[in-house]
Amino acid sequence: MKLIAPKKSAVMLAAMMSFSTLPSVAADNGLLGLNLEQIVTELDVSELTTSLGLPPLPVVGSILQLDNEILIQGGDIPVLEDLVNLVGGIVTHQLPLVGGIGVRVSDLQLTLLNSLIATLPGLIEITENQAVFTSGALDHCLVYGSHVVDLTSNKIRWNLYNAKEMQANAKQMTFTWPKSLGNVRSVKLNGSTVYWSLFSRQNGELTLDAYDLRRKGNFDAFEKATVELTFSRYKAEDYDQRDFSMDVQFEENCDRSLVKGYDTQANDKDSNSYYVSNIGADELHEQGVTGKNVTVAVIDSGVWAQHSALLEDTESESRIVAAYNAISDSEVNPANMTDENSHGTHITSIIANSDRAIVDGDKRRFYQGVAPDANLVVVKAFYEDGHSTYLDALRGLQYIADNHEKHNIRVVNLSFGAPPRSNYWADPINQAVMKLWEKDIVVVTSAGNTGPKAMTIGVPANVPYVISVGAISDNYTQDNANDDTLLSFSSQGPTHEAFIKPDMVAPGGHMFSLANDEMYVPSKFPQYMVGDDRFIMSGTSQAAGVVSGVVALMLQNDPSLSANDVKCRLMSSTTMAQVNGKLAYSPFQQGSGSVNAIKAVESTRSGCANNGMDIAADLSGEQHYMGAARMDENGNYYIKGFEFEVWEEAFMWDEAFMWDEAFMWDEAFMWDEAFMWDEAFMWDEAFMWDEAFMWDEAFMWDEAHMNQENFMLQE
Repeated sequence: MKLIAPKKSAVMLAAMMSFSTLPSVAADNGLLGLNLEQIVTELDVSELTTSLGLPPLPVVGSILQLDNEILIQGGDIPVLEDLVNLVGGIVTHQLPLVGGIGVRVSDLQLTLLNSLIATLPGLIEITENQAVFTSGALDHCLVYGSHVVDLTSNKIRWNLYNAKEMQANAKQMTFTWPKSLGNVRSVKLNGSTVYWSLFSRQNGELTLDAYDLRRKGNFDAFEKATVELTFSRYKAEDYDQRDFSMDVQFEENCDRSLVKGYDTQANDKDSNSYYVSNIGADELHEQGVTGKNVTVAVIDSGVWAQHSALLEDTESESRIVAAYNAISDSEVNPANMTDENSHGTHITSIIANSDRAIVDGDKRRFYQGVAPDANLVVVKAFYEDGHSTYLDALRGLQYIADNHEKHNIRVVNLSFGAPPRSNYWADPINQAVMKLWEKDIVVVTSAGNTGPKAMTIGVPANVPYVISVGAISDNYTQDNANDDTLLSFSSQGPTHEAFIKPDMVAPGGHMFSLANDEMYVPSKFPQYMVGDDRFIMSGTSQAAGVVSGVVALMLQNDPSLSANDVKCRLMSSTTMAQVNGKLAYSPFQQGSGSVNAIKAVESTRSGCANNGMDIAADLSGEQHYMGAARMDENGNYYIKGFEFEVWEEAFMWDEAFMWDEAFMWDEAFMWDEAFMWDEAFMWDEAFMWDEAFMWDEAFMWDEAHMNQENFMLQE
């Protein structure tokens, strides 16, 4: 049964007042003739607020200091500008895409503005300018293991790096190794022996506890530590690093494991982006499907435009058609665009790197980017440290909306996020994203790196109309899809409006892509640099880049596709992870399954995405929607009307329900300032997250599909 909510009346300010009414409203509020520059004392402020019937306003620093950045929405922009000018604020952002403006005001001006707006009939929203982060922002643990293990003679060496501004204290280390190497004779940390034995028999496994490690397991802030094991027998170099494991537990409630890497990942002579062949894009490249004549916009930290593989396509033709700095609100010469962080370069390279893949020293007929001939629009909205703001992100989205026809922008990649603070339709970034989707621009977003708990999907991935992407790894066995895993940090659904998210998953682990060691993130983690221009990261950001590239391939093959049809074909061509006829992961973890570029391009499906939903009505406030997720009496989530065990590969859950204002998950579901959710949530026993989970041999994503793992940093 569909839940039908009454229509909401979203009457805009423009319909309720004209420019001519503002003086009278201001006069009624005692604001005419106000000269804020004359208000310089606490007494003055007190007298003013008392005369206006406002609560006392403390004077912090200068009352004229413009410390508040806000977004005002709710009517014709000239009217909103008049309101701001009336109290002496400064308009910083023009955002007609969301019917608003960005503003800087002092504490006093904000108080006056709120007072004035409160007397006006109609709907005006003031939103604080919140922070937004790239999905590749560093995780809470901040202790990382090196990517490559040194295997020489009877020794192995592995590096740890403490990226925190405080000491990291190891409380346990566990090692495993091939029994044929004999026993561990010694373990050293930074050259200091923490274990030594001539006669003990460890049988291929050794655990050191806090007593063994003592002070030698304490790593100072920003310190690199070398772990060295010496074996009783020689020829460690005859083994692969995947034959060893090292797990370190820290008192700071974080764990790190030895990264099992490919030998070629330490080989500067090879330049193979494994994910291209994993999803079948290499075969499409050989058929001439390379994203030609399709423009992908990337809103991120910029791009390393000086690298030829980004500046030019496979035929050495310039393909960055536009570059815009949303922070400074300025057009940039595409060849001069920069990236101080590296995240934008990394994602853009995954999408469109035009260099040929080199494997075993030989150039191959496919390329390192998923869509190597795609045109690019680069929008810089993120600072060196990987953060942006709502206002700057919105200005980047505004640029896409204003220029999508001029530059034929068909896809926009948003590998960033923020915690949801409202229903999806009320968030300004989500409103902008929905406007782009309404224009048939395919919006691909990262699901976020805040899993594995449920309900961790952020903004804008929680929008039902976008394509939200989680991340999987090939577990460092690129030739064996049977042990592919969901990355533990990949955010999981459902959303707070009961939609099943992510929509799909894609390779997001240990992703090789372009960057240089002068950029912020590589400079902090030089151990992840390979050669002069490649850096290894993991995250749902990278997975989103893979899917954006696949969308470009689809649109080259069929330019007539609508955004909904792109989503339909992508989701219906995925492969769900199954073990013994049951889902290995719930749809709230893997969505519809793992992306397959060949199947997506060849698909002829249509009309199977966002059914029953009217995006125009959603944007106008006439109607909002909820998904099919429900919670049982035990706090477990399920999908209304469906059993997980019976789903087929191409199953689509396209049911949406009209939003019922009375719909609640439970009493703990509230949007309040504390921003707290029910912490008691658990999957039912069949879908509990298990960090040790591995696919059994009966499972295959599909024959052509393999995946990969690394940055958040390394898993």
